[in-house]
Amino acid sequence: MGLLARIFGAVPRDEMSGIRLDMGRPFWEVSGKTDFSSLLVALPELLPGECVLYFEGGWSSGELLDFLQEHRIPERAHVAYGTIWPKPTVFHLPATPKTMGHLAKLMLSCAYPELAIHFHVYRDERVLLEWHDAFTQPMLLSGELPEQAVRKFAEGLHMSYERGVEPGAAPDPGRGATGVRLRR
Repeated sequence: MGLLARIFGAVPRDEMSGIRLDMGRPFWEVSGKTDFSSLLVALPELLPGECVLYFEGGWSSGELLDFLQEHRIPERAHVAYGTIWPKPTVFHLPATPKTMGHLAKLMLSCAYPELAIHFHVYRDERVLLEWHDAFTQPMLLSGELPEQAVRKFAEGLHMSYERGVEPGAAPDPGRGATGVRLRR
């Protein structure tokens, strides 16, 4: 750990790397307004089994913090931090319907930053959902999730979805003549 990281509580460089959504492969971009409670209720229909919820950088307290601490599991894969300073608190929880349902109820009386600033879901060594600056940036989903499931998920949250485009990528035939992505 570097001296400045220790002094200022920053994330050491070696901990900044980790798994992240593979932007070199197809992905989905989901946009619009939602909340953690609605999202957590919708996720079980989207996700395959054996996934892990990853919450980073929240300011949890009380019953929410108790729940996160009681249900946390050991890190199964190191997710690349989205926060440089201060070193964030992270929680890995099993993505089971029971866990997500209870957490959804708790979030009805909490503001989203209490749970996380960055929210991801991973399975094995692959990120399936990556949401940096949750609720202010688009949510990115792995292209391995079928479009029909992504459509149902987005519609259930009253959000829109589209095929994601990596910055600097070659023109996409799904774009109109003006270069604007065509909504599905």
